[in-house]
Amino acid sequence: MNQANPQPLSFAFDRASGELSATFTPMEGFPPLTLAFLKQAMTDHGLTKLFFQDSVLNAFVRKAEGAKEAVSQVIAERRDGEFALEVADDLMTASLTLVPPYGGRAKSVEVVNAIRAAGISYGILHETLRHALSAGQCNKLVIAQGLMPTPAEPARFESLLEEKEEELADIDEDAVVSYADMGHILQVSVGDPLMRRIPPVPGQDGIDIRGGKVPARPIADIGFAKECVGAEPSPDDPDLLIAMVPGQPSLIKNGVKVNPVIDVENVDLSTGNLTFEGTVRVSGDVMTGMKLHVGGDVVVNGTVEAAEIVAGGSVTVKGGVIGHSEGVAAGAGTTAIASRISSQKSVQVMFAESAHIEAADDILVLGNARHCELLAGNEITVGKGNPRTGHIIGGRVEATNIIRANVIGAPTAAHTRIQVGLDPYLEEKIAIKEQEYSRKVAELDRTIKQQSYYKLNPDKATPELLHETSDKRKALAYEVKVLLEEVSQMKEGMVAAEDARIIVAKAVHEGTELRIGHEVWPVQSDLGGGTAQLFEGDIRYNPKK
Repeated sequence: MNQANPQPLSFAFDRASGELSATFTPMEGFPPLTLAFLKQAMTDHGLTKLFFQDSVLNAFVRKAEGAKEAVSQVIAERRDGEFALEVADDLMTASLTLVPPYGGRAKSVEVVNAIRAAGISYGILHETLRHALSAGQCNKLVIAQGLMPTPAEPARFESLLEEKEEELADIDEDAVVSYADMGHILQVSVGDPLMRRIPPVPGQDGIDIRGGKVPARPIADIGFAKECVGAEPSPDDPDLLIAMVPGQPSLIKNGVKVNPVIDVENVDLSTGNLTFEGTVRVSGDVMTGMKLHVGGDVVVNGTVEAAEIVAGGSVTVKGGVIGHSEGVAAGAGTTAIASRISSQKSVQVMFAESAHIEAADDILVLGNARHCELLAGNEITVGKGNPRTGHIIGGRVEATNIIRANVIGAPTAAHTRIQVGLDPYLEEKIAIKEQEYSRKVAELDRTIKQQSYYKLNPDKATPELLHETSDKRKALAYEVKVLLEEVSQMKEGMVAAEDARIIVAKAVHEGTELRIGHEVWPVQSDLGGGTAQLFEGDIRYNPKK
């Protein structure tokens, strides 16, 4: 300070300790010391690069208030920069945190030495590191990144049955329905190709930031399913599944079953109830009270009386389905239904009366349907080729997408309910899949907790147990991912009610109830042919042109 022009505030910096002291001497003609004046004085003297805190400066200002003589205090200090280098447990990343210096020295050289000392040699992000050291500060900045392993591709299985289906469609001119939607019987001969296996593609190893190998997750080399009854890999090509017996093929996960066919004259007391995994062909009738449970298709050349048919494939009844039977009582206001058909694919019958018929895909009634319950996951068609048939009279008819008929209802005012736009099966399937997903998530959570416990208590687990727990966690995580994708795909498959239709060729009679989605329209008067569908949330009936 200039002795000829004394000032009340002065500073002294100790280079050895790096401390800055301030001294305030009360003088007449000078105002009291303030925080603003103190900070400005530090700026004027180039001292703001040092580390200081407002609380310390305020303490010094308060100390100088009312002072009668000079007061001094350390108000700032020199600080070198600091850093922290964090290496991830899996050695796939390294992060840097830099604290800038305050009048001191940066630690750029020490940072580089620490990276070398940590053994980091691969994946260093040099440009990112240079920018951080130049700026002097960063917070948990990734400055090294390893190369993740490339996941393996599992074995794939491609069905070869489509070609056989096309052959049958061309050869069998008398077939009324196809294999895919109406249960046409698909059969194969010995040696026919059924499925092609595409071998897995192994993953590629990764590299951690220390240059070590990160093995790709091993993947099981899955072969054809053991449940491939009637089929085996070809002796000339182990990745080609061929039929070993003649019969009906059915797809299973990672394979195909070939079931032989049972031919019977009638299903009656002489045969007893039939339970079979393959296809059953009945040249005559299925008699009253009999049960036929099969895993494949059912073909009945005659009629089905008050009987029960449950099929994993399609059901074709070339005669009719008649549900009336002596000894079967009806509830008040209802008709006794003693004939039941359930199919995981499609159902085709000549006519149906007092029958319960449900199919995961389509239902085709060539003649009339009287007082029936018809439920289909896709479409229902009543009447085909004969304009004098195709009547739906009474009962309840539900399909997800489309219902087609020539006439719905009857002048006798028999209550007839028609429903489209809601899949009666998909919600249940989604619920089952979501339950499985929840179980897997809970199991994964338990495995993660177990793995964390072993990490905190290494004496509680052997290396083999740690490895087993790690593999289990990875496998469960993959299963959870697959289940979530399956649930999403199933939900995307839910049919929008706006696309559902009720198509009538000739007439809809009064007393019919049309339902599309959650909308209901009681028909108050007879209508001609037309199409009912949703328009802006309401059911609209467009007359046939």
